[in-house]
Amino acid sequence: MRWPIKALAGAAVVVVAVDLFERRVLAGIDGASGDDEPDLAPWVTEPRWIDTPDGGHLYCEVRGDGSPILLLHGHGATLDTFTTLAPRLAAAGHRVIAVDQRGFGRSSAVPDGFDGFGLIDDVATVLEVLELQESTVVGHSMGGLVALGLAIHRPDVMTRVRGLVLLNGIGRGPADNRFNRARVMAMDWPWLEALSRHPRHGTILTRSNFGTTPRRGDVEAARLVGLDSPIGPRRGFARRLLGTDFTPSLPTVRLPVLANAGTDDRVIPARESVLLRELLPDARMEILDGAGHMLPMERAATVAELIVKFRGQLDQRP
Repeated sequence: MRWPIKALAGAAVVVVAVDLFERRVLAGIDGASGDDEPDLAPWVTEPRWIDTPDGGHLYCEVRGDGSPILLLHGHGATLDTFTTLAPRLAAAGHRVIAVDQRGFGRSSAVPDGFDGFGLIDDVATVLEVLELQESTVVGHSMGGLVALGLAIHRPDVMTRVRGLVLLNGIGRGPADNRFNRARVMAMDWPWLEALSRHPRHGTILTRSNFGTTPRRGDVEAARLVGLDSPIGPRRGFARRLLGTDFTPSLPTVRLPVLANAGTDDRVIPARESVLLRELLPDARMEILDGAGHMLPMERAATVAELIVKFRGQLDQRP
C-alpha cells in the first residue's frame, strides 16, 4: 500500500522542522558562556561503601577536611552532579560527602516497595555510619525533598545536622493523578533511555534542564551523568514518589534553610522555593537570574560561595 503524497510531505516537513530546531538549540549551547570561572582540577576522593539495614548498599565519595557537607543528587542522576561543586566546597575547608542514592549510580537497586521514605532512611544511615556531626545537608531537586523529609521524619538523627541547603528544591513530589502516572510510566520505557543515549537527541533533552546560557561542557556532563544512572535498578520507583507532600509539616522544621532557585528552571519553577521560604520558619532564598534546574553544574562557583557563606553564618550562631 502506497503512502499518500500528502502524508509523505507532512512527514518530511516534520523531519526538517525537528532538524532545524535541534540545530538551533545546539548552536545556542555552542555560543553560550555559562559560569565564567574555570573548572577546578579533579579532587582526590575516598570511595566508601555503606551497608543499609535492609541489605542494600550505598556508594559515597569523601573529600577534604573540616565541617561536613553532605550532598544529595536529584532523580535520574548520580553524585557526579557535584563534580564541579564538591571540589570548591572542599577547597573552602569542608569535608564533603557525596552519595549515590539508592537505585542510582553505583548504589544498589531499590527493593520492592521502596519509596521516598527509604531514601530518607538511607541518608540517616550515612549520617550515623560516618559519625557526622554539625553537618550541612545539601539536596538538589529530589535530593532537596529527601533533605526536608529527613528533618521532618527522622528527628532521631537531626542532632547531627546544623542546616539544610536546597538547590532547585521542592517540598512536594508531583501530584498522584492520571497525567503524572502516565508520565512516570514513560520514564521507565527503554526507548526513552535509548533516546537519551543518542549524542545529539540526548543533548537536546538535557539542554532543557539548563538556563539561558549553559556551557556545552556542562550540558554534556549532565547527559553523561544520566547515562551512568540507568533505569533498571529503580524501575517503578518514580511512581511511588507521586503524591509525596511535606508542605503541611514544613512549619515544624526549626533548622536554618537556604533555598536556591533559578529564574529559568523549567523543571521546578522558582515559585516552589518562594513557597518553601514562606512555610519554613528559618529560611532565606537566593534566586539566580537566568539559571535553570542544574544549579550545581551551571552555577557551581556561585552556589559554592552561597553554601560556604551560609555555613559560616551557622557557625556564628549559638
